[in-house]
Amino acid sequence: MNHLIITQLNEVDIDEIVLAFQQIGWHKPRDLYESYLKEQASGLRLVFVARENGTFCGYVTLKWISDYSPFTENNIPEIVDLNVLPEYRKQGIGTKLIQACEQAAKEQSRILIGLGVGLTTDYGNAQRLYIHLGYVPDGRGIHYKCQVIKYSELVSVDDDLVLYLTKSLAEKLKTG
Repeated sequence: MNHLIITQLNEVDIDEIVLAFQQIGWHKPRDLYESYLKEQASGLRLVFVARENGTFCGYVTLKWISDYSPFTENNIPEIVDLNVLPEYRKQGIGTKLIQACEQAAKEQSRILIGLGVGLTTDYGNAQRLYIHLGYVPDGRGIHYKCQVIKYSELVSVDDDLVLYLTKSLAEKLKTG
C-alpha cells in the first residue's frame, strides 16, 4: 500500500527535488528552492513537499501576499507552482497538496484562497482539477504577467497567460 506524507520544505529536500526534475527534462534550479526556503523562513510563503513511500513526488507553494493585486488587496493567499511528477499524477497527490494549502489558509483565518492557471493545453489537467475542487474564475478575465488583457491586445501565449480562480474557505452551513 502506498503511503503519502506531506511536509514543509527543508534544506535536505532540495537536491532530491532538483534531481527529480532534471531527470524528466524540466529546468527547476536549486536556487529556486533556496529562495522558496528563505521565503518560508521569513513567513512570506509555505512550501509543501509530497513524498510517497519516502520518495519525492511533488510540491506546491502558498504565497501569503500575491503578485496579483486583486488577491493582495483582498488578503487572498495564492497557490503557486503546483508540480507533481508525471509518474505520480492521477493519484490524488495534487489534491492533497492543494488541501494542505487550503488548511494552512484556514488556520490563518483566511476566507478565500486563489490561484492562477495557464490557458494552454499543457494546463488542461490542472484546469479540470481546480474546477473539481471548487475553484471558480474571479471574474476579471485573462491576465498576462498579472495584468488584465483587453480586447485586441497582443500577448505571448506562454506560462504567464492565466485565468485567476478563487475558492471560499468558509464552512458551508448544512440545511435540512
